[in-house]
Amino acid sequence: MKKILCCILLIFGSSVCRAQGIDFVTTSWEETLQNAEKSGKQVFLYVRATSCRYCRQMEKEVFVNQEVIDYYNGDFISYKIDVEDGGAGEALAKQYGIEGFPTYLFLSKNGQKLHQSSGAKPAADFIRDGRNASDPNTALFPMLARYERGGRSPELLFNLSNALSRYMVDANPREKVIEEYLATQSADGLGSERNLRFIFAADLGFKSPATLYLLQNQQKFADLFGKAEAERAAQRIMTRTANMAGRTNDLVLMSELRKVAVDHFADSIKTLSLLQIYFYGGRRDWLNYGRSTLQYGSTVGATDWQTLYETGIYLKTFAKDPEALKTGVEIMARVLEMNKNYEHLCIYAQLQKKLGNKEPALKAAGEALTIATDQGKDGSDARELINELTTISK
Repeated sequence: MKKILCCILLIFGSSVCRAQGIDFVTTSWEETLQNAEKSGKQVFLYVRATSCRYCRQMEKEVFVNQEVIDYYNGDFISYKIDVEDGGAGEALAKQYGIEGFPTYLFLSKNGQKLHQSSGAKPAADFIRDGRNASDPNTALFPMLARYERGGRSPELLFNLSNALSRYMVDANPREKVIEEYLATQSADGLGSERNLRFIFAADLGFKSPATLYLLQNQQKFADLFGKAEAERAAQRIMTRTANMAGRTNDLVLMSELRKVAVDHFADSIKTLSLLQIYFYGGRRDWLNYGRSTLQYGSTVGATDWQTLYETGIYLKTFAKDPEALKTGVEIMARVLEMNKNYEHLCIYAQLQKKLGNKEPALKAAGEALTIATDQGKDGSDARELINELTTISK
């Protein structure tokens, strides 16, 4: 019986240990570096912030992954700091030039920076970060040093641009490195699967050669990623740029966008309509923003409730002109015809409330609350709105 109990305790004890996560040491940073030099292990510095949602996500979902635990506890001395502690953590982040979080910094046993990455990611990619740190052909800082000494081989430029994609600093040379890499490729070589994937993931500005290649060769990307995914990526680039053109009132840039839409988009009329919507949104011209969205929803965007919904949110939040608010009500009415849910009803009710239309606002808020109750979800927004409208009525 004692043997059985011992086995049970060992099993449960092992399970508890294995669920601990990455073993972050609690010594001082100076002692940690000294211990790394003695042990010959690299150092993994995890930079977090208490308020960081992605930090909590990584800690809850990835740092407790058994493969991650085995790899990091076996190959690294791990240390973590909080940039919001107002003390040692904040100071250390400044010392190493950390400008975002979560950041993962890897140092050699001698304390030299090897590699840096960031962001929420799957366990496999997080393990890859650690492995990249151990290879001078993929480690960020050794590659940057070779680049700064004049290295421009295609493989260096390719690997360096990938590493720079997760390097959160203001003076990130990634776009320049990508342009230099693409310049090493032949016209046929640009169409290789590796380069198509590389360009698709680049997500650079409208005038970047990588972006222009994607926009001008959408069928190649559709063949690889699927038509819908390729269209979404191209459309996202165009609308994001149109919004920026609106913010700066850059009519020349809008003219360039329209030309690309006509020359390289299968549904150019839809793309042109979206460009106009996002341009007005960037200008914060809420009346024309709403009217162009309503026109879009009445024609080529008749089934695109997502774009209409986005406009409804902005009008509810920012518009004050009654005409713009009325347009918002019409837009959200169309959204409700296509996709009636709690959030959409609340937005519709709030727009009606801003117009002083208490009865339709109260009706929509009541319907929203019923949906929330039936689905067992939080209906506090609708309940608060009902209370406000009832108080106004009294």
